[in-house]
Amino acid sequence: MNWLPRFAFPGRGSREAGSNTGRGRLFVYLALTAIALLLSYQLVLSRESLSSVSRWAVGKGLTLAVNHAESNGNQTSEGKPEAHLVSQKPREKELVLAAMSYSNMSWVQENVPNWYTNIYRADVPPGEAALTVPMNKGNEAMVFLTYIIDRYDSLPDVSVFMHGGRYQWHNDNPLYDSVISINDLQLDYVRETGFVNLRCSWVVGCPVELEPARYFREKLEDNGHPTAVEYPHRFMELFPGEELPELVGTACCSQFAISREKIHERGIEDYQRARQFLIETRLASEISGRVFEYVWHIMFGKPALNCPDVRECYCRTYGYCNMTDDDLQRQWVWRGLVLPEGWPNVDPNAGLQKRDEIPSVEYWRK
Repeated sequence: MNWLPRFAFPGRGSREAGSNTGRGRLFVYLALTAIALLLSYQLVLSRESLSSVSRWAVGKGLTLAVNHAESNGNQTSEGKPEAHLVSQKPREKELVLAAMSYSNMSWVQENVPNWYTNIYRADVPPGEAALTVPMNKGNEAMVFLTYIIDRYDSLPDVSVFMHGGRYQWHNDNPLYDSVISINDLQLDYVRETGFVNLRCSWVVGCPVELEPARYFREKLEDNGHPTAVEYPHRFMELFPGEELPELVGTACCSQFAISREKIHERGIEDYQRARQFLIETRLASEISGRVFEYVWHIMFGKPALNCPDVRECYCRTYGYCNMTDDDLQRQWVWRGLVLPEGWPNVDPNAGLQKRDEIPSVEYWRK
């Protein structure tokens, strides 16, 4: 029982020991304070990363890939898949959307919540958005190639590549609505055939759009169709050693669905070479992007002339079987390259053009 006086009334040596003990306690208190501050800072960061959908929808703040059916835990702050994603069971389906910083993408969350969505803001510099591209060139082609390269080892069963807008003149349904195309897409057919153009109508691109071999042989100049002039040389850059097609035809306009297996039929180096071509080319984006518009189907194993029967295409791609001739006439109608203002909340006949009033192909090439 002699310990109480010793510590309650220390001598000189005891005072030194007490001083050391005090300093030790101060260090512990400071360490605990620092840890508490770090935890608080982390909570602030986490809160910021969960910024509102309204900011995400218009490209301000968070631009991560958004899985509306599950958490975002499989995505890093740079938009790259985490290492453990590769070992997980692949997702069934993902959307890949080419958008801009100002694009309002709220339609995705509101209408296709069961899709994991990758929204690329093509005009945002690298490092300033979770999903962007090395360089804003080549239109949607740069986005699509970047997704394939970054996700080559963690692709879903089916990837659907589309432009960012909901209502677009080339969407193949009476409302020109991306939501309809997404919801009605027959995923089993995509798995079966590997590559599916989301457009069945032959206007524009079918039955024949380009004559690469003739343009190359005859060294033709065609100021009205610069894509036709450039296509032979760019095809040979993209597919070294492959035969230049005589004729190329496929329904426009660079929106398609593809299986993981079909993408993997080519090595990642092919996609890297294609993207590097876009980065280095001096071609304007409207030309380089259009070259890819008539390259995708060939890249993914379809013949150069790929214009399936329209009736069969609607049946297999979207499940619209037993369509009458009138149904086919109404399925997609040319209204011009820009839909009527306020679409679809306008007179359904607004801007409607009769077939004999449809401009020539040269009109949209300009």
